[in-house]
Amino acid sequence: MERLIEYLKVLADPTRMKIIKFLLERDMYVCELVAVMDIAQPTVSQHLRRLKAVGLAEEKKEGQRVRYRVNKEVLAECQRELEIFLATPIKDIPQMKEEWERFEALVASGKVLSSCPPPIEDTHNDLA
Repeated sequence: MERLIEYLKVLADPTRMKIIKFLLERDMYVCELVAVMDIAQPTVSQHLRRLKAVGLAEEKKEGQRVRYRVNKEVLAECQRELEIFLATPIKDIPQMKEEWERFEALVASGKVLSSCPPPIEDTHNDLA
């Protein structure tokens, strides 16, 4: 679960998500990403460092330039870890044992909803 959290933290940034999408289209140089993203070179480089730190991006030096690409194996691993996490019952996730036990106790005592404040009446009917 920790590895998945690291992937998701890095991917939670809209700019990094956009960079990943462009790198899925083709390998790109920083200068190309700067032009496409319309942000400063140091900012693009910082985003690429974060992507590289979790293995989602790779670099290849070509003389004075560096070409970046998505590490598709790591991206696939990220997808697999997310799918496994979502498919795994809560009770089987070691990092959620405490919360699951608390949930079961609340359900057994009938206090699940009673621990919540009463709902606020919605005077706006936006769904009509």
